[in-house]
Amino acid sequence: MKKLFTPPTLMVLASAVLWGTYGSMATVLMNMGLARNALTLLRFLVTAGSMGLLILARDRSLLHIKKKDLPLFLANGLLSLFFFFYCYTAAIRITKVATAAALLYTAPAIVMVLSALLFREKMTPGKVLCCLLAVAGCALSSGLGNDLLSGAAQQDAGLSPAGLLFGLGAGLGYALYSIFSRMILDRGYAVYTNLFYSFGIGLLGQLVFSCADGSVLQLAQAPARLGLGLVCAFLTGPLAYYLYTTGMKGMETSRAARLAAVEPATAALLGSFLLRQPLSPAEALGVAMIVGSVLLSG
Repeated sequence: MKKLFTPPTLMVLASAVLWGTYGSMATVLMNMGLARNALTLLRFLVTAGSMGLLILARDRSLLHIKKKDLPLFLANGLLSLFFFFYCYTAAIRITKVATAAALLYTAPAIVMVLSALLFREKMTPGKVLCCLLAVAGCALSSGLGNDLLSGAAQQDAGLSPAGLLFGLGAGLGYALYSIFSRMILDRGYAVYTNLFYSFGIGLLGQLVFSCADGSVLQLAQAPARLGLGLVCAFLTGPLAYYLYTTGMKGMETSRAARLAAVEPATAALLGSFLLRQPLSPAEALGVAMIVGSVLLSG
C-alpha cells in the first residue's frame, strides 16, 4: 500500500485521471461541432508545441538526439501515438464506443508480456491477477458488460473482423507508447525530448488526415470552442503524458500500464456525474475491479 503514495505512482494515477476527463470534454466539443480529427490534431500540436517551448526556455541541448536513436522516436511517434489515434478513431466509427474502449484496454496485458520479453520484468501470479482485474474492469466500466448481459454483444456491438482488428490495433499502439518511451528514457533522453519528438512526428501524420477531411480548418473557427479545445488538449496531452512518462521512470513499465487503467473508471464516473449517464451494475462492478487492481498493484 505504501507504494500508492510514492511520487511516481501518484503521477501515473494523476495522468490516468486526466486522460479520463477526455471523454466528457470531447463529447461537449463534438456536440459543439468540432470533428474528432481536429481535436486529435490539437492534442498533437499542443503537446509538441509546449514541449518545444519548454526545451527552448530550459535547456536547448535537449533538442539534440543521436542519429542511431532516430528510429526509436519515429516508432514512438508513428507506430504508437499516430497508430493508436488512427486505429481508435477507426474502431469507434466501425463499432460501438464501449466495444472500442474495451478492446483498447487490452494494453496492460500487452505491456506486461512485452516488458517481460524486452526488459526482463518478472511475470508473477500477482501481476497476472492485477492485469486480469484491470482488463476485465475496463471492459465492464466501458459499458460492454451491459451488452454481454443482455446478449446483444455479438449482434449489436459491432464485433466485425475490421472492428476487432482496429480495436486491438488501438490497444497495441497504446501499449507501445510505454515500451518505446522506456527504451528512449533508458538511453538517457529527457521526458521533454521524448514528448517533443514523438508528438512532433505523430503531428505530421495526423496533419495529413486533418487536411484531407478539412477538419484542420475548424481550428481557426469558433473561439469559444477552440478555447475549450485547447484546455482539453493541454490537460490530456502535454500535462498527462508528462506525468505518465515521468512517473513511469520510477517503476516497472507493466505496473505503470496497470495503474493507467484508472482512466476508464474516471471516464465512467465523470460521465455519470457531469453528463448524467448513470452507471449500470456492470459498470459499477468494473470501476470496483479497476480500483481493486490498483490497490493490489500498490
